[in-house]
Amino acid sequence: MTDIKEAYNEWAIQYDSNHNKTRDLEATVLRKNLAELNFTNCLEIGCGTGKNTAWLITKCQKVIAIDFSEEMLAKAKEKIKTDKVEFFQADIEQE
Repeated sequence: MTDIKEAYNEWAIQYDSNHNKTRDLEATVLRKNLAELNFTNCLEIGCGTGKNTAWLITKCQKVIAIDFSEEMLAKAKEKIKTDKVEFFQADIEQE
C-alpha cells in the first residue's frame, strides 16, 4: 500500500491537469446521480485533490473528506477554503 500512496503523492502535482477519462467520467456520473438530492452531511472517501469535494459542498452543509495521500489532501486544502469541509488523512483499510 505504501507504493500506491507514494504514487498518489507524486501524481498530486499534475492530477488536476492530466487528461483522465475515468476520473472525469466519475465526476459526471456523480453529479448526474446526485443532482436532485440535497443532504446535510457527506462522507467522501478518496477525495483526492478535491474535484468532487468542491461540488459536494454545494449539495450539503458538511463534508468530511478523506484521502490517504498527504499531497492530494494538500492540493484539496489549497483549493477549498470553507468551514463546510473537514479534511482527514487516513487509510480506510486500517482500523
